[in-house]
Amino acid sequence: MWLVAFLTWATMPEGAANSPLGELERQLVATPTNTQVLVQIAKLHHNESTLGLKDAAFHTAQARSYLERLLAVDPKHAFGRALLGSTTVLTAREAFWPGTKIKRVREGLALMDLALADAPGDHNARFTRAVNNLFLPDMFDRRSIVEADFKWLRERVDRGEFEAEFRQYVLLYYGRAWLKWELPARALEAWQLGLDIDPRSKVADELRRELATSVKPPPQ
Repeated sequence: MWLVAFLTWATMPEGAANSPLGELERQLVATPTNTQVLVQIAKLHHNESTLGLKDAAFHTAQARSYLERLLAVDPKHAFGRALLGSTTVLTAREAFWPGTKIKRVREGLALMDLALADAPGDHNARFTRAVNNLFLPDMFDRRSIVEADFKWLRERVDRGEFEAEFRQYVLLYYGRAWLKWELPARALEAWQLGLDIDPRSKVADELRRELATSVKPPPQ
């Protein structure tokens, strides 16, 4: 069940709302080596897989297929490599033996780490690793990686380096990280900062929900 827990960009409207899968696939027919389209299709399938529904294995396989096509065109595509790492972690759900599950997770982690080693400034890759690793069991010893990734992202969020929606998603998941680490005051701070960026966005609804439900008030 712990592998179903993480939702790497699973709720992001990009792609799903603005460029439906069918439209993206039509674009790919016209330009089969379009890396932007390939990564968006792969991300959509990856995100469907994270939901853990009956068709999760299908979406995982599709994500891997499109990512392999992407990396054949651009082997150094950092976000694609990180997404392939996350997808590899997802395949651990399909394995029966615990040893196989652990092996697949470690393979996925290695892919993400290599992607960031080659392109430490890629914010999409860094966010993917941070969120993926956040919800892994402690046995994988990834907290220091997650802390470093979110610190890197937060510094740039504070400088306004990313689009508003991405900044809000960083703060949404950073808040969830603080909550997991039992620092609810910092979680509330992150969520409120995210909400203040754009109270009318779709992400704002998730931030309000976290603010309202994730941290219980102290007893009177």
